[in-house]
Amino acid sequence: MKITINLMFLLAWCSGILGSQAFAQQLPQDPNLLKGKLKNGFTYYIYKSNKTPGTSALRLFLDAGSLQEEPDQLGLAHFIEHMAFNGTKHYSKNDVIEFLESKGVKFGADLNAHTSFDETVYKISINTEDEKNLEKSIDIMADWAFGVSFDQQEIDKERGVVIEEWRSKQGADNRLRDQYLPVLFNKSRYAERLPIGKVEILKNFKRQRIVDFYEKWYRPDLMSIAIVTDIDPKKVESYIQKEFNQYRAKSKEKRIYYELPQHKDTLFSILTDKEARSIELSVFHKIKASAGVKTEQDYQQQLIKTFFNALAKNRFSRISQLQNDFKDGSFSVSNVVLKNGIVAGGVALYHDQIQEGIRQYLIESQRIARFGFTKAEIQKFRDEYIAAIKRSAAAEDKTQAETYLNEIHDTFYEGSTMIAKTTRNQLALKYAPQIDSLTLLTFLQSKNNPDNTVVLLTAPEKDAASLPGQQALKTLFAEVKAMKLKPWTDQVSIPDRLLVQEPTAGKVIGEERIDAVGLLKWTLSNGTTVYLKPTTEKKDYISISGFRKGGIYALDSTQFATAQFVKPVTGLSGAGAFSRRALTEFLTGNSASATLVLSGTREGVVTSADWKDAKTMFQLMYLKWVYPNADQVTFEQTKRSTIESLENNKLSPSYAYNKAIAELLKGDDDYASDMTAERINKEVRFENIIPIFKSRFGSAKDFQFVVVGGFHPDSIRPMIEQYIGGLPSGDYKKGFEYKGPVGGTEGKDILVYAGAAPKSTVNLFYQSNKVNYEYPEILVQTLLQEVLKVKLRLNLREENSGVYGVGVAISATSIPSPLIRSRISFSCAPESAEFLIKQAKLEVAKVANEPNYFLSDLANIKVQQIDAYKKQAGKNLFWSSALRNQFYYGFKGYSYFNEYENMINNITPASIAAYAKKYLIDTPGIKAVLMPENFKTLN
Repeated sequence: MKITINLMFLLAWCSGILGSQAFAQQLPQDPNLLKGKLKNGFTYYIYKSNKTPGTSALRLFLDAGSLQEEPDQLGLAHFIEHMAFNGTKHYSKNDVIEFLESKGVKFGADLNAHTSFDETVYKISINTEDEKNLEKSIDIMADWAFGVSFDQQEIDKERGVVIEEWRSKQGADNRLRDQYLPVLFNKSRYAERLPIGKVEILKNFKRQRIVDFYEKWYRPDLMSIAIVTDIDPKKVESYIQKEFNQYRAKSKEKRIYYELPQHKDTLFSILTDKEARSIELSVFHKIKASAGVKTEQDYQQQLIKTFFNALAKNRFSRISQLQNDFKDGSFSVSNVVLKNGIVAGGVALYHDQIQEGIRQYLIESQRIARFGFTKAEIQKFRDEYIAAIKRSAAAEDKTQAETYLNEIHDTFYEGSTMIAKTTRNQLALKYAPQIDSLTLLTFLQSKNNPDNTVVLLTAPEKDAASLPGQQALKTLFAEVKAMKLKPWTDQVSIPDRLLVQEPTAGKVIGEERIDAVGLLKWTLSNGTTVYLKPTTEKKDYISISGFRKGGIYALDSTQFATAQFVKPVTGLSGAGAFSRRALTEFLTGNSASATLVLSGTREGVVTSADWKDAKTMFQLMYLKWVYPNADQVTFEQTKRSTIESLENNKLSPSYAYNKAIAELLKGDDDYASDMTAERINKEVRFENIIPIFKSRFGSAKDFQFVVVGGFHPDSIRPMIEQYIGGLPSGDYKKGFEYKGPVGGTEGKDILVYAGAAPKSTVNLFYQSNKVNYEYPEILVQTLLQEVLKVKLRLNLREENSGVYGVGVAISATSIPSPLIRSRISFSCAPESAEFLIKQAKLEVAKVANEPNYFLSDLANIKVQQIDAYKKQAGKNLFWSSALRNQFYYGFKGYSYFNEYENMINNITPASIAAYAKKYLIDTPGIKAVLMPENFKTLN
């Protein structure tokens, strides 16, 4: 965040290597990257990666975006992105989507695009065990680049979809943005070229104007393709040359790179909105963008920026622990648009402490600007950073395709050199030890000067009278600038070990092998059970997930409200003799983590560490479990922030709407989670935090633990016996005090009028208690959900142009009682709501009554589900979550692990149709519609 400041002294940059020739030499390109350029100017990048065999990820990059639009084309750069999916030279409408979905590609997740001010990017991720799929994908991208049809009928239909995308973003945040962006982007092209464009233009533009933009800017010299694959790069190169060599530019228009204009005066924008839900001060100092990383010097500057941003984040995190004047603050340096960066930051404020909160935030920002960071702060972060680099270097490289593609993106748009991971690690280890307070202060000085500053203050309308005006803000800035401040100090006492006394070890008293999933099951003497699953995804890594039925519902109802605060307060209060800060300091450079969880129906723990830190991980878990702390300041902060958030939520136009839905869905159960300011003030007590924690964690009996990672059972057994087997045992309250939601016997309607945005929100809910939560029925739910997504998208979006997206969620549970809930949701034009609801119900009815209606869609969805399962199966997270669910819900057998593909393939259209009939046709539903406030009078 830019605060108008003068550094106490000028700092000279001193580095003995600045003048060395090596420092300015070009960094070596990653040898796995094949980069080339065709005669027509088209650039290609092919990265050979075997990390995800049989899968390829592609990006089509265009060096043009909304900034290249002419005044009557606003929104058309983004509109072209939509049209690419609505017919090209070789693919008629929806053929691209249908083909890719048949190969396991999921629309939205694996197939997508985006348009910004400076760029347009198209994305495909696809299974390429059959190399023809990669050829076809390259062919599709060539059509997007040079063969979009722009059929007039499809343009007219897509107008509604794009306008609905615009509509979906309307609300308080958007209204505030429309007012402050012209100030932030002062008199620049950026202020006039938001990618979504202008509604009037989207409704009325002539076909030729979108074709004009396409032919002017979609040309080889402004485009590239990036592919990450395990297929031979030379073979991929031949595909690219075959597809893209044939095209020539239809325009020679110069690509102009725009910058934000400079200004001397600090610009202010103080705004309120009736529906805004937070008070935030933001300060932006506009600077030149950081250059692409091409040399060691560039890399060093990027690393210094990384250190500065992390240290500023850590400082404000620590400040938040110590005071209650403001909620949280930030201070960072980053790029904001292609040619400009910002020194940016801000503060979230309490409504009853606005000016004092701003003052205290400015003081702390000024303290950083004058004195930088302490030696201890820098050393702590440096140790953490170097430890992470060394862990990364030692571990097997599991880098995902998305990471490589992001680096190629920077190569194309910013001119960066893509370097190998080993080179990056070597540079990090070389330069991280050289970064000190002087280096960081010099870095900030090079970015900070009084010009090009914008101050934004946004708040709910109800707080308008409490906001400082422009002159008051100027005065505050000046006062803080003139203050005499001292450097940051933060003394903390750090014990020399986690546990004063080691626990008495328990014993493994029973052992069983579960060959179906390669598990070893141990029963321990304190009544706990441990399942061990050695994996090969990460060498020398371990994670533990522990769980037991219980949670908040097992408490007395008088404790429900305070119980909501147990996890956030104890989780941020340290443990044993350690304060939060002392525990963080003690664990610097250590990979061990442990988090205890208390939710509605379970209590649990999640831990992880590299194998070398496994003992620390076990000790940390034991410490937090047996010796929890509750810090008074943390409690007051959490309570105050929660109350203010709840009060501010009432300003949202959806508040009454969501409350009405919750009351119908949850019934009597709502008492456990329905929190109000009045209830918190009346029921929540600090002195009850630890007793409630201990009532659920005082005994570990019946806890089940899933241990996953690269370990040998013999090597981990002593730690499991001591730190899990050493946990306290004994009786505990098992029963639920629970009145669960029930499915109604008749349909219900909710109609709420609220909000100024010209949009309607629609939710259709169906819920029933008569469900068998077991495999393969769970997979029937998943397939029905995906079928409905496809059919509703085709009807509501593609055919009727009434929505931007449709949400479908079908979920079930058996704990604390059987329940299945289905939800269809979308936003739309208010006048279209009833028509689209009828169309949605029509699609549901067709799925329920005509199994043949979705035969081809189901075939594609099965391929997608199986492909997604194969991608995740075997990973640590897969085993941890799937085994936890297996034992928590008590599923019969291990079919999810061993029969998934067969179960999916054996599910028939008839069984899906029957499920839809049972749970969406024959189950009474809730139709909930939120209309704009002005429709109340119109109707």
